[in-house]
Order: sequence, then C-alpha cells, then structure tokens
Amino acid sequence: MPKTIITGEDIEEIARQGGMALPTGKDIVFTDLAYEKAVRLGVNLNSPDAQNAPSSPVRPYLTPKFPARAKEEAPIPTVPTRSGERPGHLRFLPGYSEVELREAIIETGKIAYQSGLMISNDGNISVRMPDQHILITPSGVCKGRIAPEDLLVIDIHGNLIQAAADPSLKASSEQPMHLEVYRQRPDVRAIIHTHLIFANALVISKNKIRMDVIPEAAAAFGSVPVTEYALPSSIQNAEVIRGLIGYHDVILIRNHGCLAVGKDLDSALIHVERLEHIAKTLTFAELLGTVNALPPELIQGLIPTPRSR
Repeated sequence: MPKTIITGEDIEEIARQGGMALPTGKDIVFTDLAYEKAVRLGVNLNSPDAQNAPSSPVRPYLTPKFPARAKEEAPIPTVPTRSGERPGHLRFLPGYSEVELREAIIETGKIAYQSGLMISNDGNISVRMPDQHILITPSGVCKGRIAPEDLLVIDIHGNLIQAAADPSLKASSEQPMHLEVYRQRPDVRAIIHTHLIFANALVISKNKIRMDVIPEAAAAFGSVPVTEYALPSSIQNAEVIRGLIGYHDVILIRNHGCLAVGKDLDSALIHVERLEHIAKTLTFAELLGTVNALPPELIQGLIPTPRSR
C-alpha cells in the first residue's frame, strides 16, 4: 500500500491551520525534518513510536497532496537547510524530496513569469529526481500560475509515471528536448526553456548574440550557439540541440527561444536572466548607435574553458 510522506512543510501547514496533533499509522512516514519541526512548533505526532512529542489533543488534518508512489517503502531523504533557507529552495541538493522539488519548480515558474521571462503559457521547466525520473511542467498552462499537483512525472523515455491531479494536463510538448539533455548530460538536474524577447529578437535580426561587447557575457558564456530551424513542440527540437548540448549550458533555438540547463534550478535560471539582460543591453546599444567591442586580448582572458562531453 502506498505510504504518505509527511515533510517539514506539512508540519508547518498543520501549525498554520491551528492543528496541535497528527494521528499516525503504519502508512504514514515522517522525515527527520518533520520530527524536528513538530517538536519546535508543538505539533504532537500522536503515535506510540513518536519520541519527545508534546502532549496535545488530537485535531483532524488533511493528508498531503503527494502520496509516495507504491514502490517507495522508505522515507525520501531530506537535506539540512541553511539558516533562513526554506526546503525546496532553487539550489536543491540530490537528497531533496519530490515534494521539495515540486515547490522549486513552482517557485521558478513564478520568478520567470513575474520577470517577463515566461509569458502566457509559453516555456517549460523540468528537474531530474534522485530516482532518475523527470518532474516536468504541463503543456498549455501558464507557468506562473500552476500548483505542485499540476506537475507530471515521466521516465527518461517519456513514459508517464505519475499524472497530474487534473488528468487533462499532459506533459510539456517539448519533453523530447528535455529528455535529449538528460540523456547526454548526467551532470544536469534542471532545465528551463523560455521564449526570451530580446534574445530571440537579436537572433531573428542578427542571427547571433554578440559576446565581444559586455565582459559578463564573455565570462559567463564564451559563446551561445544558435541552432538550425526546428518546428516547435516536435522531435526536431531535440535533433537540433543534439550536437550542441554536450558543450554548452545555454543554447538559442533559432527564432524560437532559449534552452538553459544547470546542476539545479538556481543556476539554470541565472543563465536565463543573464542572457536576457545581455540581449537587452545589446539591443539598446544598437539603437543608440555604434557598438564598441572589447579588445580581443581582454575577451580571450575572459572566455571560460570550453566544457567537454
């Protein structure tokens, strides 16, 4: 029988709702952080094996939204959090639970939407979980207005492992591109695809984004390749990045958008933010007049060592 995992965030929600105790049973598993939060917030884990739990009357509580899948018989490990850092932060570590990774995707979507990096229902986000399955955003939904239960779990071949709470939601139509990255790059745990305005405009008009004008551009990227044309939401997107993703963390898909990857969502989002900032600065520079390039010797000193496969 599937087990329900209670995390530290669940305990915090119990406390916010006024709950003072939580009935437990053999099908409910508590993470170490949940035990710590329960003691700190005075929530009684009303079970014979609950240690050091304060004595309080039992009050009802709705179980969490994400029960563990049937094959999971042990609690998902959690990681210690730094002072002031909440679980599910974008700089997640390999031990973060599925619940925390869902929250990280939701937070990333809100940041991208509110920053104008993702508009309407464009773009998609995914992360590789500790069990190597892929947690991915649904297709046709605004990424700034989704909930954790809207995300889907697929395997590396694109097979559905866990549907969204709303069965009408399907995995992103760009999933072949995401899977191509995960197959080639075992170091990548997060992917963001977005239709950047300024970066896309420069590729449409100039066929590239210059890296010889702004020092931060040369230092961060060295170069950002532009793919051949590909039909959106098709296997072609996976094909056009195939020979590039092994060497680059950021790729521009011609007349379409940006693909950024990283060890976590924080690093992938930084790539997206930095690229759009550079593109915006270059666009204004072009409009104002002559664009002065950096000296070649300075550029050479800034360019990072190319990554290898």
